[in-house]
Amino acid sequence: MFLKNYLPRSTETNAKNNLKYVKFTLLFLFFCTILITFIFSTEDENKMVLSKNNLKNNLNQNTLSLENAKLIGNDRNNKPYVITAKSSFKNTLDDNIIHLNSVEADMSLNTNNWMLINTDHATFNIFEKTIEAKEKVFIFYDDGTKLESSGINYNVANGIGFGHSGVKMFGNWGIIEANSFSFDTSSHMIKFFNKPKLTLN
Repeated sequence: MFLKNYLPRSTETNAKNNLKYVKFTLLFLFFCTILITFIFSTEDENKMVLSKNNLKNNLNQNTLSLENAKLIGNDRNNKPYVITAKSSFKNTLDDNIIHLNSVEADMSLNTNNWMLINTDHATFNIFEKTIEAKEKVFIFYDDGTKLESSGINYNVANGIGFGHSGVKMFGNWGIIEANSFSFDTSSHMIKFFNKPKLTLN
């Protein structure tokens, strides 16, 4: 009699198994949604941090700083030069530019002669080997001659420099003033352009 009243439970068991599959599928989709959301949010944040528009707001995150920096090298004539700065920083967005503060660039012209460039702020292009300053620059020579300019671009590799923001040169002989100038440390030539004026002592 017991066997006659028995009902198979296979249908109920299949329903429970199907319910388990549905739960696992929903749980898997839930975790996938969280993972995808996290990935996209991270990508957006990185793009925002590295954006040029947000460079000032994220300067510390994209900047490598160095105190008492020193750059050492040789020019095309194998003459040594040393560029020092009390502080410097390099932004990761600019692969080839180093920003320098309180700068001194010491150039050996030959065995007995030297030239020193001094300025508060400048940039150094690593690939082009150029120093560029857009404010007051002082250039000193070993013979006592001094040159002042409001800006300079100097290639330490080939020894050629120029400025287009006005210049004054002081020596024992007097003062030269001009609107622009150029110089070549290899030939020891300084040229003045745009209404140069010489005042003799």
